[in-house]
Amino acid sequence: MNNKFLFGVATSSHQNEGNNYLNNWWDWEVKNNLERSGVACNSWIDYRKDIDCVKELGCNSYRFSIEWSRIFPNEKKVDEGALEKYEAMIDYCLENDIEPVVTLHHFTRPKWFDRRYDGIHSDEIMEYFGKYVREVVEKIGGKVRWWITFNEPMLECVNGYLRGTRPPGMNGDFEMMYKALENIIDCHCLAYDIIKVKNPDAMVSIAKNLVDFEKQYNYDLVKSRIEDQVIENFNWGLLDAFYHGEFRFGINLAGIGMKKVRREERWRGKMDFLGINHYNVGYVEIKYSTQNPINVVLRKKERGFNKNFLGWDIKPKSMNVVLDMVMGRYGGIPVMITESGGCEKNDSRSKTPVHNEIMETHLKSVMEHRSEYGNIIGYMWWTLVDNFEWDDGWKPKFGLYKLIEKDGKLFRKIKGSGKKYQEIIKNYKES
Repeated sequence: MNNKFLFGVATSSHQNEGNNYLNNWWDWEVKNNLERSGVACNSWIDYRKDIDCVKELGCNSYRFSIEWSRIFPNEKKVDEGALEKYEAMIDYCLENDIEPVVTLHHFTRPKWFDRRYDGIHSDEIMEYFGKYVREVVEKIGGKVRWWITFNEPMLECVNGYLRGTRPPGMNGDFEMMYKALENIIDCHCLAYDIIKVKNPDAMVSIAKNLVDFEKQYNYDLVKSRIEDQVIENFNWGLLDAFYHGEFRFGINLAGIGMKKVRREERWRGKMDFLGINHYNVGYVEIKYSTQNPINVVLRKKERGFNKNFLGWDIKPKSMNVVLDMVMGRYGGIPVMITESGGCEKNDSRSKTPVHNEIMETHLKSVMEHRSEYGNIIGYMWWTLVDNFEWDDGWKPKFGLYKLIEKDGKLFRKIKGSGKKYQEIIKNYKES
């Protein structure tokens, strides 16, 4: 592994490409009368514009995802044209000295899969995900070094199986969530092996969202124990499966509750670097009641932190806390920050102080840890262009570029935060 630091931006297919009517999220938008993604950023057509923006920023890497439903529009048919389009995107990146970082599953699946099998908890996921990965890797595996198999699998399952706010829309179903997480671990390992056969030098990971949880219940022993287990499950459960071959999930106090442990030696070591998505601080809320007894929140009035548009607390040293925890737990594993960012309001201001605060404090922590440990290999800002933000719709603005519609066409215009990122990258290269 060379010592080049990867400065980049991250995007996802459904949020940027547009007209992803073949996937389960398009179905979800319709079913729940949510704000629609529509043409999104039109990146399926305008991918060169996006990559030109990545180059304008001075980045040497670009993380984007492949849309499974484009590759398999139905159960048996492979769309060769879609595969060729993604290959063209990768080629254009490489022509511009931009390292592609490819994500295989960023919250979306073919709608035919979810309609027939309901979701990731289905045992059928292994067969069909494996077919999809083989087609992709056969086409582009020799051109891509950096791979993310799943984006934020824990968050996807919390929202999909406990909160019901995302597909498959289940509420409080810990058993199905456990099954979904087991399947994700198995699917990651399957994808890892497929990629390595094609390209033994490839680097494979997941993008794991890690939260700087602030403890609240030090003076209530029962709540404190529950809090510890929630934090352990959320941050480390999946990662420990890949590092130690053991997956632990659930909450148990004195024999009450559910606690599952599964050990598989074949899971161990199936991660070449650790992809970290980190945005903010979080808090576990616990109530002695049968209705919604446990919740994770991202804001506390009394903490007094600056807030982004979604109200998340912005703790200046949260990235520092997360990286310290990772170094203490997993040692010298290479680490890439696969997402970091914040959202502004939908307005026309050129300055974006929330973006700048996060960019400066998070990157300072990243560079300090890179200097001390030497194993921080990259940083990706979320995101390139103001895009569609799932169930939050179009209002939150995470992008370094504005999306402007004029005469029926979409254009990208750099924002103040984009210029700030340009400056940071330029100064890093010069130093």
